[in-house]
Amino acid sequence: MQKLNVGLIVTLSGRWPRPLPEQRLQEYRSWANENLTDMNVIIPEHVLSTPMEVQEAIREMKRQLVDVVVMVYGAFTGDDIAASIVQQMQVPLILWAPHEPPFEREERLLANALCSMTMNASALHRLGYPYHAVYGGIEDPRGTGKVLALLRGYLVRKNMASLSIGLFGYRPTNYYVSTFNEADIRRTFGASINETDLKTVFDVMASLNPEEVEADMADVSARWNPSKLPEGHLENHSRLYLALKQQMKTDGYDCAILKCWPEMGNLHTTPCSVIGRLTDEGIHVGCEGDVDAEITQMMMYFISGKPTFITDMINVIDEENVMTFWHCGNAAPSLHQEKYHPEIRNHPLLGQGTAFWTALKPGRVTICRLHDDNGQYRMALMSGEALDRDRDTRGSMAFVRMDHNARDIAERLICEGFPHHVVLLWGDYREELRTAASLMSIPVLEL
Repeated sequence: MQKLNVGLIVTLSGRWPRPLPEQRLQEYRSWANENLTDMNVIIPEHVLSTPMEVQEAIREMKRQLVDVVVMVYGAFTGDDIAASIVQQMQVPLILWAPHEPPFEREERLLANALCSMTMNASALHRLGYPYHAVYGGIEDPRGTGKVLALLRGYLVRKNMASLSIGLFGYRPTNYYVSTFNEADIRRTFGASINETDLKTVFDVMASLNPEEVEADMADVSARWNPSKLPEGHLENHSRLYLALKQQMKTDGYDCAILKCWPEMGNLHTTPCSVIGRLTDEGIHVGCEGDVDAEITQMMMYFISGKPTFITDMINVIDEENVMTFWHCGNAAPSLHQEKYHPEIRNHPLLGQGTAFWTALKPGRVTICRLHDDNGQYRMALMSGEALDRDRDTRGSMAFVRMDHNARDIAERLICEGFPHHVVLLWGDYREELRTAASLMSIPVLEL
C-alpha cells in the first residue's frame, strides 16, 4: 500500500498574537504523529505568516511530493495563503478551524478562526478552486473524524489510481454479474487490468519445489486438522497457495480475481481456504471472477488495513432483524471465531477443493458493494452487529443484526440491481467510505 504524503501547516496573518498559533503548532504536530502513523506527514518548523515563509513551505512540500495539505488556523489568516497553496501546488486543501479559546470579557479575540475559514473558503470558491472545510479542533471527535475521513479518502484514491488488477481466468459459466467494463474502471478509479491464464497457475503449481510444498502442508496441518480432507486435497491446497503468491509477485498484481470453477474444481483445487489465508497476508484474490467485488475489497482494505470477507447474502431472519452472510469457505483465519472450532474441509457444496467451515467473529461490521450501473459506479453501504453465533451450515458464516430493517435492505438491493456479493469489514468505516466515494464521484445508497 502506498502512503499518503500529507502537508500540515499552521497559519496566521498580520499582527495577531503568536502564542496561541505557536501552541497549536505543537499540539497539532503531536496529534498528527499519534493519529497519522500510516501516512508521511510533512510539518514546517514554524507557524506560517509571511509570503517568504509560505513560499519556502510550498517548495518543501512540493519536494516531498505532498498529496494533500491540511491548513490549521493558528489565528486569523488572509486569503493569500490558501490561494497560493492551491494555485502553486494543485493539490487538495483541507481548511481546519479549531474552536475559539475561552473568551475573556475585557480581552481581545485571539484567533477568529471560523470567520477566517469562511472568508478563505469564499475566496477559493470565487477563484474556482475546490477545498474542504472542517470546524472543531483536536479535542472535538466530529472535527478530527472528518479530517481523518478526508485523509483516508485521499489515501484510497491514491492507491486505487495505481492499482494493478490481475485476472486469473475470466468469469464462471453463466455469471453475468461478474462481467466488467475495463474503461469504466480506468475512468473511475485509475486502476489497470491484465490477464494471466489459469494454465499458467496450474503450470506453476506443478513445478514447485516438493520440499516447499511439504513445509506448507505441515504448517496447515499444525493449525487445522486436515484429516477430513479427501486424499490429495491438502497437497493441492499448498501448491495453489504457493503458486498464487509467486504469480502475483511475478506479474506485479496488487490484487486479482480468480475463475474458481469449474476448471479448478475439475482438478480438485477449489481455492476457498487458499483465498482466506492469502487475505490475512495482505494478498487479495477475489473469487468467482467478480472484479467489482474485488475493487470494493481493496477500497475497504486501503481505508482500514484489515482483512475483509467477500460473501453472499443468503437469508433474512425477520424476527431477529438478522441477515445471514455466507460463502463457500474463503474467510480469512483472523476473522474466524475460534471457540467454534474452525475446520479445513472439502468445498461445502460440490467438494473438489479446500474451504474453511467456520463461524466468524462478533463485532461491529460495515457492509459495502461497488457496482457499475451502465457506466456509473454506485456504492451500497450498510452496517450492523455480527453476532456471537455458530454456523448452521457448511462454509463460512456471519449473522449480522442490521441497523435498519433487514428485509427492506435485501429487497432494496435487489430492486436497485446490486449483485449478490457484498464485502464485510469489521469496524465502523461508513464515514471513510462515504468520503472516498465522494472524492471519486460515486453516489452512495445507504441502507
